[in-house]
Amino acid sequence: MSQTETSPIRVEKIAHIVLFVKDPELSAQWYSDILNMKIVARAADGPYKGGVFLSFGVSDHDIALFPAEEGATTGKEFEHVGLMMAGTSMDDLRRNYAFFAERGVKIAEILDHGVSTGIYFYDPDGHMLEVFCQRVPQETGASQAELTRNQGQADPVDPSQL
Repeated sequence: MSQTETSPIRVEKIAHIVLFVKDPELSAQWYSDILNMKIVARAADGPYKGGVFLSFGVSDHDIALFPAEEGATTGKEFEHVGLMMAGTSMDDLRRNYAFFAERGVKIAEILDHGVSTGIYFYDPDGHMLEVFCQRVPQETGASQAELTRNQGQADPVDPSQL
């Protein structure tokens, strides 16, 4: 199906992400402490036994953490998960960077995408996440136009330049 054809699928947003982790309880505590997530539920039985469901505050769950199979490698199931910050200023991003640094969160890099600037970091199982400050509005189509114009560029940012 080409882009000119109309698909009946209309995804509004990513609703939730499920990650396999070595220790769901330990990881849930990390997500709670570092990303200010609320632990909503723990699966005591059934197919999700041992899973922990977390929310940023509105959804029933935004991230779920399930126990990985014995001996499974974790942290390489995907490239990264982008989390748009509620704040839109670079001051918000600077505060997040300082918060991560204070808590010893392993930072991978900071990138300026033209439309946004993001801090890429790792959870305890090696999954890469990004918190980003959206600088070009998405609602008007301006962010898509800018990303097309700059061909998806991603320039490294020195933390001292935040």
